[in-house]
Amino acid sequence: MFRTIVKREIQHNLYSLRFQISLVAVLAIFIVGSISFIKGFSSELKKYSDYQSQYLEQIKNEAKIHATRLAVTRKTYELHPRSNSFISDCKEKYLPNAIVFSAWNVFSFLNRSGSVNPFMIQFQELNWSFIVSMILSFIALLLTFDSVSGEKESRTLALTLSNAFSKGTLLFGKYISAIVTTMLIAVLGILISVLIIVFSNQLALSSVFILECLGFILLLFLLIASMAGFGLLSSVLSHKSNISLLIALTFWLIFAVVIPNSSTLIAKRIFSIEHEEAVQRKINQVLSDIGRNAPEGSWSMNGFNPFAPEHRLRANLMQKLMDAEKSIRDAYYQDMFQQFERTRLLTVISPISLFEYMTESVIAGGYPRFKKVWEEMHIYQNQFLNFFKSFDASDPDSPHWYNPREVVSTTRKPVALEKVPLFEEKAMSFSERLSSLFKYLIINAIYIAVIFLLSFVLFVRYDVR
Repeated sequence: MFRTIVKREIQHNLYSLRFQISLVAVLAIFIVGSISFIKGFSSELKKYSDYQSQYLEQIKNEAKIHATRLAVTRKTYELHPRSNSFISDCKEKYLPNAIVFSAWNVFSFLNRSGSVNPFMIQFQELNWSFIVSMILSFIALLLTFDSVSGEKESRTLALTLSNAFSKGTLLFGKYISAIVTTMLIAVLGILISVLIIVFSNQLALSSVFILECLGFILLLFLLIASMAGFGLLSSVLSHKSNISLLIALTFWLIFAVVIPNSSTLIAKRIFSIEHEEAVQRKINQVLSDIGRNAPEGSWSMNGFNPFAPEHRLRANLMQKLMDAEKSIRDAYYQDMFQQFERTRLLTVISPISLFEYMTESVIAGGYPRFKKVWEEMHIYQNQFLNFFKSFDASDPDSPHWYNPREVVSTTRKPVALEKVPLFEEKAMSFSERLSSLFKYLIINAIYIAVIFLLSFVLFVRYDVR
């Protein structure tokens, strides 16, 4: 009997005008989004290739001068454009995508999105994630908001329940059929998009890409299940389909518009941290105190004599200044990360926000990607510093007084580029992605169960007459 209900509901959905319009619209948007990605990604790769050439040329020139210049000069490492950004851009245009470092410190992060027109940055990319979170989530509601109230109005609900099956069987059949119908639209769009992108030679099929697509489809299923559950809930909260539609639209507006766009307000009001200006004032005060209390001669320098005694005092002072600033900035950055992560935990009340966070983990983009690169850059910085100190120790003409900002008291010998350790971003492993994803999966599973159970309880008490 359950199969009969599901088959009947799916046929009803497929023949409905709302399904046909939704199918055409979604497929068109998938096609347009894929073509847009192909054109945009080629431009991003060209821009990144130019940057990478300049980055390597900078390192090569500094190494030719001498190893100390290479060690103390600040460099900016920029993250590579993701080839799977057509699945989701993970809002990376808002996140830092460049890290400033030297052998002595990881100084800061920057946003170097390179937007041509800053007024255009608010517009969303037509990627899979956007189509799913904004359009397919609405379609899931559209297919379920009148599942019960609509039949109540047409006076077919009581007739349907006169057959030998329970209310729970009927409700679950409607629920599954709505999910299957919406998934059909989504999977067709995804297949067309993949074919367009693969045949454009912008992307090669690989096991990693296939797993990412399968993972995305799983998350898509969870989002549709969540939104279809809210559609059913809307339907059993009223005996009139127009009221159910208003309730469903309210759910969608809250989950798709209000909550995802309220994260900044939540962060400021609940998880506030110091402003950048306050942090900079604190740094200036600490550096001023260190400078005033430095031993006499610490600010002296003799550029013609590396072994001048004042250079040891100056190196110690520069190290103290850098360590003091680093301590304050690292604490500030840690506060920023915690504020961001805590705000996310509050916004998971929206299944659409939850879907976006899980998508980041599956395709290794967005915040999880940046956090991994940030942590790995600190590991690399220590390796870079150890390399420089080892090279400096082999130079008998160096006094070995390590100054993190200047070139006066360490080796002046050049170093071959091939010997210099270079930083390379490593893709997130399967276990790292799963670890980042796991807590959200648990929340989503509980979410779906609670919403369907609530809909079932209300339907059991629903007056079908």
